[in-house]
Amino acid sequence: MHKEMERLLYHQKLAHKAWLNKAFLTGIAASEERSQLVWELLVAFGEGIEDFDKVAEDVHKIACELAGKALLDTPIDMVYKHYRDYLLDAMLDYAGEGHPKLTRAMVSFANVISSAFCEANSNQLKKTIRLRRTERFNQELTVAKKIQSHLLPKVIPTIPGFDFAGLLIPAAEIGGDYWSIKFHPKDNIVTLKLADITGHGIAAATLVAAVKFTSGGYYKGAQSAAEVMQQTNRVLTIETPHEILISMIYGWLRPDTYELTIVNAGHAPAFICTKDGCVDMPLTGPLMGLTEKAAYNEVTYTLAKDDLVFFGSDGIIEAGIGERFGLDRLKALVMENKHLSANEIADIVVRSVTDFVSQPHDDISLLITKVVGEAPAVSAEAKPRRGSKKTRDY
Repeated sequence: MHKEMERLLYHQKLAHKAWLNKAFLTGIAASEERSQLVWELLVAFGEGIEDFDKVAEDVHKIACELAGKALLDTPIDMVYKHYRDYLLDAMLDYAGEGHPKLTRAMVSFANVISSAFCEANSNQLKKTIRLRRTERFNQELTVAKKIQSHLLPKVIPTIPGFDFAGLLIPAAEIGGDYWSIKFHPKDNIVTLKLADITGHGIAAATLVAAVKFTSGGYYKGAQSAAEVMQQTNRVLTIETPHEILISMIYGWLRPDTYELTIVNAGHAPAFICTKDGCVDMPLTGPLMGLTEKAAYNEVTYTLAKDDLVFFGSDGIIEAGIGERFGLDRLKALVMENKHLSANEIADIVVRSVTDFVSQPHDDISLLITKVVGEAPAVSAEAKPRRGSKKTRDY
């Protein structure tokens, strides 16, 4: 038995050497690592001549590892040729005699190697597909972030008596948050809007553009904020996929009277903080994109010095796993820091949310309007202006 093992080992070494020579002559990248794996295949085969089933699993594992490394720089057809066919040729040349089960073991050996190489190639293809998908996603994410960044206001208007701030902190998977503050000097109206669109990636970012330009386009000629929202909703419902829904809060602020008219299409959080506390703004219509015939109402507030209006995305109050950041915590945080500037409050809110949950799963966006001046007396002869004058006590 000892002499037989020595003879087998001798033939294995000859076969390995023959395979290495073949590899050299045919230009195989037979690195030391791959050469060692081929040797391990030969050793495993030698241990399984009498009963190949005992070593089949080891042969499969070694062959998978070998193919995984070879496929990094060698096409699959050449992997079969170099690491299976040439190896079998070398083994047959130095098989020796006296092993009646040798032929059967060789056939099993070849089958297991073929199966392992096929599996390794399949895994490599799946990995390549995943990598390409990731690359495409990253490219899409880059484009989406550029779109989202480009659509945000570059300059916040300076309006006597008011302090504004807006922020958007994108999550890892960019969503469709959007905010805007724009002054229309001809009408002496500041439009305020914050929208949250379902979905992620470039599709959501593109819809942000639709929200921006559609709502902005319908401002001109509209008699009220509600009319802008109704027209915007009609277009979005017709032109966007049915599964896309948009929550949005939209306001007309009149600096001459300190009146703020709000249309709330299913959006939260949105509230006003006074010296007495914070009060939620009511919903005045459904989410946008549900039905083109949706009706939107509006509510008008008369603001006073030190009042603060807060619009935010649900990425703020829903941040956290298990325990959420929550609306109450947000209101308490705003009230505690209401004496600070709008930008400082915005920074504190973002920092508090990111401290609460290290990696938010949704965008964090907010828009703050703080009243820093005294409301002027309204003249009885004030000229007519667009919009209704329903007021709401809070």
